[in-house]
Amino acid sequence: MRKKSFNLDLKFSLAVGIILLCVCIVMSITIYYYLTNQIVKEAEDKTQIIMTHVKSTGDYVRETLRPAIFNALGRLNAKDEFIIEAMSTTYVNMQVMSRFNKEMSDYKFRRASDNPMNPNNKADSLHMEMLSYFRTNPDLKSWKGIVTINDKRYLYRINPVVMDTPCLQCHGNPADAPAQLIKIYGKSSGFGWEIGNIVGINSVSVPLDIAFVQIKGLAIKAFIFGFSSLFILFIALHLTFKHIVTKPINNLSKIFKGIASGEEPLGKAIPTTQKDEIGDLTESFNTLARHLLEAQEKLKKTAQIEKKMMETEKYSVIGQLSAGVAHEINNPLGGMKLCFNNLLITEMDEATKKEHIEIINSGFNRIQNIVKQLLDFSKNTPLSLSKSSINKIIDNVLIISEYTISRKGITIVRNFKDDLPDIFVDRNKLEQVFLNLFLNAAQSMDEKGILTIKSWNDDYYCYISVSDTGKGIPENIQSKIFDPFFTTKSVGEGTGLGLTVSKAIIEHHEGELLVETSEKGSKFTIKLPLLLL
Repeated sequence: MRKKSFNLDLKFSLAVGIILLCVCIVMSITIYYYLTNQIVKEAEDKTQIIMTHVKSTGDYVRETLRPAIFNALGRLNAKDEFIIEAMSTTYVNMQVMSRFNKEMSDYKFRRASDNPMNPNNKADSLHMEMLSYFRTNPDLKSWKGIVTINDKRYLYRINPVVMDTPCLQCHGNPADAPAQLIKIYGKSSGFGWEIGNIVGINSVSVPLDIAFVQIKGLAIKAFIFGFSSLFILFIALHLTFKHIVTKPINNLSKIFKGIASGEEPLGKAIPTTQKDEIGDLTESFNTLARHLLEAQEKLKKTAQIEKKMMETEKYSVIGQLSAGVAHEINNPLGGMKLCFNNLLITEMDEATKKEHIEIINSGFNRIQNIVKQLLDFSKNTPLSLSKSSINKIIDNVLIISEYTISRKGITIVRNFKDDLPDIFVDRNKLEQVFLNLFLNAAQSMDEKGILTIKSWNDDYYCYISVSDTGKGIPENIQSKIFDPFFTTKSVGEGTGLGLTVSKAIIEHHEGELLVETSEKGSKFTIKLPLLLL
């Protein structure tokens, strides 16, 4: 009996539950990554705005404000003066961004250099690394990315600061720099640059962890809400499926089991009011049950008929064998009678007596074997499988049919495979098949014919072929040779059931009986599975 697995509604519920859980997980992950990307994109946009503002402020100081102040100082004969609060782009940007940071505390601006005029602007390891990066890639105008510092993640946007002509006055040769600037910062650092040098970097950073934590919490809430909603949907689907599908199918299954166990009649109809696929299935079941009942009745009639056909053919074959069996028994009986008379009336020594007695015993054994073969063949039993040697079965059949075959001058050629594996067959019924084929072959040939019996096997099947050198089967009757009661023999010589019964026996063994024919003779091939059990 097949081991029962989960119920259909449980399988459906598990499948739907897994699908809904996966949907919730995918939805939550999608929300998390979507919002994370949105936060990062928003931060990138804002840092771009800040960088644009810083650049604009620096351009205004460098290109407009500083030249105007230099002109004003020149008119006042104060060319060595340098008003750092209005003339230094770095100072102005730092002051502006410090005020900006008070309003937007999350965004941090910094200008850094490895050779700053103001020591406070000395580059740290990150900015030194970025300076090296831009100097290695001078065509790049910006870089953005997420940087982890002390286990915290920050979005950085970093732009290089490139030395241009207006800046050389303060950062080129110290001798050309305003005296006030030298007074403030000295000459030790911030000088010696040339046009096109990357002298520093501007960076804007914003922390991401707080936003990521908020997004993670939102994704978890979305998962909980989605899972709760889908769980309610899952319960509704489960109950609906159980009511609409599982319950009617369970009723059908109960009827099926009742029919299989014999508790319910095969033709019993199942009432249904459903106008859907389940209703169609129920109606199909009722139709199938009716057809099965009809087929069962027909099968019963056929199996009576088939049994009678086999019995009729068997008795017909036994009748054909009678002459051969009588001859086979009379031969040893004649020898036994002669030896017995000699023992009674002739004086002989002990050796001669022993020889006569052995001849008598040999005759008895031969007669006993022939009778046993005939009795075994005539038994009417259901299919009873046992492990048997095909070659031995053929040899046994040839013992009881050899006289009938050989009296026509037919030569028997045995071409057996020596290591043919034993297979599970009904020995008695298979003997009936071989006897039918051997006698049919003998009857189809004139004198001097050749009957060839061959056995072989492959990985899955055992094969036995029976070939004759007769005239073959005419084309107009080839399709009828397996039909019941069809025969070309004279009245009284056959019933027309031999090949019909033989084919049925082979098919009961889950095998095939094949035929090939031509003007040079016919060949019947039996194909039997190696593993029938």
